[in-house]
Amino acid sequence: MQSLLLRTLVVASTVLLSVSCRTSKVLDQQSKAESDYCVPALQYAYDPAYLPRPDVDAFLRADTSLTKRYSRHDLLMANASGVLPLLKELIQLEKTPLTTANRLERVIKRQQIQQRLALASTELSSFAAELDCEGERADQLATYLDQKDTRRVRRLTIFSVVIGAVTTVATALIQADNTGKIVGISGGLVSAAAGGLAAFSSNKSVIFTHKRNLLADLWYQPAQSSVYPPLIWYVLTEKTFSNSGQTSISANIRQRWRGYVLEGTSSDEQTLYFGSGGNYQADDLHTRANMLNQLQSSVRSINQDLQGLLLSLGN
Repeated sequence: MQSLLLRTLVVASTVLLSVSCRTSKVLDQQSKAESDYCVPALQYAYDPAYLPRPDVDAFLRADTSLTKRYSRHDLLMANASGVLPLLKELIQLEKTPLTTANRLERVIKRQQIQQRLALASTELSSFAAELDCEGERADQLATYLDQKDTRRVRRLTIFSVVIGAVTTVATALIQADNTGKIVGISGGLVSAAAGGLAAFSSNKSVIFTHKRNLLADLWYQPAQSSVYPPLIWYVLTEKTFSNSGQTSISANIRQRWRGYVLEGTSSDEQTLYFGSGGNYQADDLHTRANMLNQLQSSVRSINQDLQGLLLSLGN
């Protein structure tokens, strides 16, 4: 009877050790994690005639008719959406005598402006949808790892309770004082170890790739982005569009990430987030999803600037 109980505790210790050793396993979910299903199926080509002008200030100084009618904020939004030259042409048409031909030209020009602004709105919506998809992709895998960890904690907790119960019964049945002490101490250590392991998160991870990394340009701040549509990148990097007007929206986002999201992270972790991917644990995936959600909110807020320009055009 005593030897049987001792063997039971030895087996339990072996099981506990095997459970703890499996916590660093890289899970075989590559087919799901490496599937870039959020990447647009088509690569969009943008008409150079409607790209934001880098010489916008010189363009506005050359003809003050635009600055007299529109605010600088609206004019920069017009530049971002590619309608600044069209606005100038419309103002020139409005200065000429009103004839049937002139009236038709004004209508056509306004339609061209509205079409460009409608395209700008779809660019914002589509890119925000891609950010949302990437955030959900990270959250799905994070939830998968969290569920694995929850099941592990449940097994360890049950294991700890069972060992504690077996130890209590064993010490009550064993008459030999020394043997009873050994069984009690051994069982208590195994039960405590199981409970201690349950209190810690596992190190399970998955290989998660993102060759089209939507976070990278916000972190490295290049002059031109190969991922973001020109409209969105112009607004994010132009200081005028931020609330303070002193630093750009992209710089503010990066600063918030550095101060609140990535505080205390190593250079290797930053490479993981802003590179092409690697081994992600659940907390890493939650962090990535958090940054993508913050970025999505900033992109969607550009609609407010677009709305302001539309209201100005209606006046």
